[in-house]
Order: sequence, then structure tokens, then C-alpha cells
Amino acid sequence: MIKESSVVGFDESGCYTNGKLNWSWIAQTTYLTLVFRGAGRGAKVLEERFGDSLKNMVAVTDRHSAYFAIDFLNNQICLAHLLRNLEYLNDIDKEQTWAKDVQTLLREAIHLRNEKPDEVIPKDSWLTRLDELLKKNLDSLRKEFNELKRGIIRCRDYIFNFLENPAIPSYNNASELGIR
Repeated sequence: MIKESSVVGFDESGCYTNGKLNWSWIAQTTYLTLVFRGAGRGAKVLEERFGDSLKNMVAVTDRHSAYFAIDFLNNQICLAHLLRNLEYLNDIDKEQTWAKDVQTLLREAIHLRNEKPDEVIPKDSWLTRLDELLKKNLDSLRKEFNELKRGIIRCRDYIFNFLENPAIPSYNNASELGIR
């Protein structure tokens, strides 16, 4: 049934069994949860388990590179993860405004989706606002700022898909909690 689902949240977590590292994976929809053991943390695990059905799914995930090596229909990056990363940057440098501005943008998008849960909301203006923030020079800040900025640039096209499709959540918290 998960193979036939159009939106699936995925997560993975390492766990030790008899001193050996194993991987627990989760694939989750609104109504279904599958937890399974995988031999590794790479894309191959999902490709072996779900095959061609991945091409018909929107994957809601964190920014782990394995998810972007898979030919999904589309992706949605977990905004809760990004917000936590940005909060960390706010904590390590309370004077900067870049992380606060990106947080505000993401929170406004989530708020709009919550206000209009069934509407298709074009994402173009949101991407334009994000692009303006991504153009800012962060070289005067700690290296963590540019690291997160580069990570956001890599997944830029997958940040606001939840606005255009009300069936896509803005986060994969349920999958993350399920795997724990």
C-alpha cells in the first residue's frame, strides 16, 4: 500500500545490534507505517525495497544525500529540521540576522499553508525571497552559516513544494518520531 502512496515520509537511524551498526528505516504515510532494517544508509536500500514505485512518490525527508540520489516524483525538505538548524545558528551568534530572516520566511510559509490548508499556493514568490537571502555574503560569520547556506542552496527546489500541493506536509516529524 505504501508503494501506491503519492506522499511518503522517510527517515533512517543507526542502531547497534551485538556491537554491529545496523540501520532502521521508516516509510510513513498518513495511515501507514513501515519500519524495516536496511543493510546501509544509502539510496540502494529504498530502491531495493520500493523499486519503480519511488518514481510516483513525493518523498518528505531530511537533507540526507541518499534521498536525492533516488528518482522520486518530487521531494519536500523537512522545514522543522531547517528551523532547528537555523535556531542553532541564532544561538551561536545572537547579533546576526540572516538565520532569523530565513526562519521568518519558513515560518510565514508554514503559517500561510495552515491558514489555507486546501489551496494551491504558488511558490515562486517564496523562492524569490529565499534567493535574496541566499545571495547574502556570510563570510564574516562562523563557518556553520555558510555550510547551512550551501545545504539550503542544494535543496532549494524542494523547500516550498508543500505550498503547491496541500497533500504534502512541510515536515517529516512523524517519520522521525516513528523511527525513534
